[in-house]
Amino acid sequence: RRALLPLPLLPLLLPAAAPAADTFEYVENGEAKQLTEIQARDALTKKVEAATAAGKGLDLERRGQFNEKALFSEDFYFKYGLRPSASEALASPYVPPQGELPFSPVQRRYNGYTKYASRITTGIEAYSGALREAVAGGRWAEVATLLDKGSKGKGSNEKGEGSGQPPSELRSMCRALGLFGNTALQSDNDSGTTAANLLARHLVNELYFSMDDLASAAQGGDKAAAKEAWSRGRDYLNSYLRIVNYPIISRVGDKFSVVEGSL
Repeated sequence: RRALLPLPLLPLLLPAAAPAADTFEYVENGEAKQLTEIQARDALTKKVEAATAAGKGLDLERRGQFNEKALFSEDFYFKYGLRPSASEALASPYVPPQGELPFSPVQRRYNGYTKYASRITTGIEAYSGALREAVAGGRWAEVATLLDKGSKGKGSNEKGEGSGQPPSELRSMCRALGLFGNTALQSDNDSGTTAANLLARHLVNELYFSMDDLASAAQGGDKAAAKEAWSRGRDYLNSYLRIVNYPIISRVGDKFSVVEGSL
């Protein structure tokens, strides 16, 4: 594993201004240090291993070796090997008030908002309303329906219509969240996915995985686990909403409401 870990972490290292071409700037506890490539690789590997031990690092079972099991495979975890919690994401240097979000033209944000806001708002209402009430009441069949992932159809029916089953409003919201982030947290001028957008995708992926956990808990009739999964998903969703609400100005639309309530 040590041979594989450092590779996605190299973008974290910035070439130092020092004369030596093989030194890198590594920040630890707010202090910048000049390290050789080998030292920097080792330091970052230790950081990832510590995060893994704390339950915030590698998650091969759930996400796959290349994060292929996630809803959005290219996220913060894919690039850095770390899985910050909902609160840690808000405290990261990539989002306000600690840092500035990447610039995205107002028209780009407006177009994305116009396209995805309805699905997002509907999903937020379902999460705080129907899903919360179903979990609180132990109505597991209802929970399963609300969290249905849908299915791809095979062929068409006699009317020539697709036979697939669309995902539920909550699952559809998750995809809309990720797609809206592409319009609100970066622009066409960015050479790659911005750190803020990677972080937002990570939050969406963790929300989606929390829905998976909730569906599993409902299937087993485990109310305590279902409540915990709902609460964890709420936190990831709210952190995402707080980040994307920054670039939603009046010319773009109304800011999204966060999920209220608890179980």
